[in-house]
Amino acid sequence: MTDREPTETTNLDRYGHDVFPWSRPHELLKSAGPETVFLGTTRPDGRPHAAGVGAVWDDGDFYMVIGPGTRKGRNLTAKPACTLACQLTGLDLVFEGEA
Repeated sequence: MTDREPTETTNLDRYGHDVFPWSRPHELLKSAGPETVFLGTTRPDGRPHAAGVGAVWDDGDFYMVIGPGTRKGRNLTAKPACTLACQLTGLDLVFEGEA
């Protein structure tokens, strides 16, 4: 894939600041990447599940290694909607989409 931009951005702070430009987290992802990424999925019964995963940012996409027999792998097979949350220098970042 070529490097892409998010389809929507939201600033979740309580202070009314404007949404910062995508270039800020994008440069952080390209240069150092996040140290830890948490994957949020939904179990078949609707309960949430979160797990730290090894992830790499490459050319606008996250890549993760997830075994098909793991809880998160089974969750994504049943329901591909998920979140990825990570901390970058000076900001917390959450992606929402489908795996």
